[in-house]
Amino acid sequence: MKIQPPFDFLLQQDCVSEITAPENTVICHSGDSCDNLIIIRTGSVRVSHIAPDGRSITLYHIGENESCVLTASCIINQASFPAIAETETAVTGYAIPAQKVQQWMQSEIQWQQYLFSLLSQRMASLIGLVNSLAFQQLDKRLASWLLQQSKLENTLTLKTTHQFIADELASSREVISRLLKELEHKQFITLSRGHIQIHNLTDLSNYTEK
Repeated sequence: MKIQPPFDFLLQQDCVSEITAPENTVICHSGDSCDNLIIIRTGSVRVSHIAPDGRSITLYHIGENESCVLTASCIINQASFPAIAETETAVTGYAIPAQKVQQWMQSEIQWQQYLFSLLSQRMASLIGLVNSLAFQQLDKRLASWLLQQSKLENTLTLKTTHQFIADELASSREVISRLLKELEHKQFITLSRGHIQIHNLTDLSNYTEK
């Protein structure tokens, strides 16, 4: 379900400013103060957490018309940011000062509805992440990720790296490389430098359900 921010309301506010950020830019580090809430107009941002052993896990992606619920939570609770936010593409959006985020939570119904809808959607995705981490084998999670990316990008040829997939699935590059080789051996995919060619979506989908 697409969530539509109250852009008409926001564009009438002098305190709201337009922002841009290039691709592959860290826009918020762990421990940073959350002075603004950003709503993405175009582009995407990856929010991740780094474990003590150095492994990274993707918590969620922020896309068009979305915002970061961790940032909103930090603003409301006056806490520092507990993750890392990095642009995946060039990004445009709107910055709302923390003071206004708090004020509008008390006074603007449309703003409340937007943030609560965003929170509800994000909680559902995080529960799905926890469920897959706890109950689904990594090879099945990898196959599911390939299917999701194929659907998202509308292609059977994925341009990605083993390290990126490892970060998405909270694993190591070595383990992901081994599992991809196993999927290639089963003739579900073909690997080449920087690309993964999926042969048959149905076969790969059936594999995730075994």
